[in-house]
Amino acid sequence: MATTSKKYSLGTLAILAGWAVTILTVFWQIAMKDATYASSIEELEKDVDNISMRVNTTEDFRITIVEQLAEIKTDLTWIKDRLDQIE
Repeated sequence: MATTSKKYSLGTLAILAGWAVTILTVFWQIAMKDATYASSIEELEKDVDNISMRVNTTEDFRITIVEQLAEIKTDLTWIKDRLDQIE
């Protein structure tokens, strides 16, 4: 009978060890997925920051072009008025 008791206790230990490995594997998978998502989110945040900076640069460039076109229009108007005065 002592042998049977030891077999059950070894079997119980094996079952507990199996469950422990299973639970640790689940935790490991969750941690890996979380790390992957965190890494992806960080990359997306960097991309958003980069795009935001590019949009700001583009907006500044657009404003500069509009200002220069306004100056050119003013110069052309002045030249036209001068030519009209000469004629």
